[in-house]
Amino acid sequence: MADVRPYLIRPGDSLLDALARVNANTRGAGVVVDGKRQVLGTIDDGDIRRALMRGVEGTEPVSSVMAKRMTRVSRLPVEVVVADGKLVDVVPRDPTGPPPVAMVMAGGRGKRLRPYTDKVPKPLLKVGRSTIIERIMGDLAKAGVSEISLSLNYKAKMFEQRLAHVESHVGAAVHFLLEDEPLGTAGSLSLLPEKPKSDLLVTNADIITRLQYARLFEFHRAHGGWATMTAVEHVTQIPYGVLRTRGDRLTAQEEKPEVRVRCNAGMYVLKPEVLKLVKPGQYLDMPTLLDRVIDKGEDVHVFPVVEKWIDSGTPEEFERVLIEFATGEEE
Repeated sequence: MADVRPYLIRPGDSLLDALARVNANTRGAGVVVDGKRQVLGTIDDGDIRRALMRGVEGTEPVSSVMAKRMTRVSRLPVEVVVADGKLVDVVPRDPTGPPPVAMVMAGGRGKRLRPYTDKVPKPLLKVGRSTIIERIMGDLAKAGVSEISLSLNYKAKMFEQRLAHVESHVGAAVHFLLEDEPLGTAGSLSLLPEKPKSDLLVTNADIITRLQYARLFEFHRAHGGWATMTAVEHVTQIPYGVLRTRGDRLTAQEEKPEVRVRCNAGMYVLKPEVLKLVKPGQYLDMPTLLDRVIDKGEDVHVFPVVEKWIDSGTPEEFERVLIEFATGEEE
């Protein structure tokens, strides 16, 4: 019998606290119980993220989002065992279907990060004890990814030399794909030697995040669309008082308001069918590819990333990452 404590969530817990808990147990699911462990409902990572996308505040209680019908537990990544309404056991389910694969876009020149990247490609810069790209690859392998392809262009030989033996400690097969000329964030998908038979995760090679990629795969499979893209919330403060008007009449004023928007987080999951929309040898960026998916009448879903996410593409952001690792805030 498993220890059920990592799966226990109280109905008054906030959505963000529950999200942290279901990810801490690495299964992305929890059981909502009262003080006597009577089962009130279930909740998983996807439930919480969908609520956040609807505009529900992260401080709202779990009871406002949880599934109260136990018939739904069949789709959870765990089996919930209940007797007389009381939680008895939680049994993790083994994943089904072929393992996912991944493509890491590592061919860029990293111009924004010069002079760091004049000698070393951005993904091979070290943060803490490892390079950026090895961190990404290790996290992908933890999510069950069986094969990782690296799309290379700038200083490609350096990648091949430094990562020659990376398979042994990453835990997934690694393939090097060379772009003779830059093909964009989606065009290099045409370099894959064969069309994948399972979900394909595509990610930029300069992202540092605490996101568990397994949750992204689960979200994608649950929605059934052709593609899922990730998003992060960006907050900008307008440095002036904003006026609300009707014609030439002032109706309201707001002093230096914050504007919150969702921005592309640079990670995507694609069904194999999407690769039919990529033409060999032609430049193509990912937003254009997703537009093609939508034009074809297929769904593209959005997965909100609320975990720490850093685009290390600028000197300011990269130095911030270095400080966090140097001070022990990360590792």
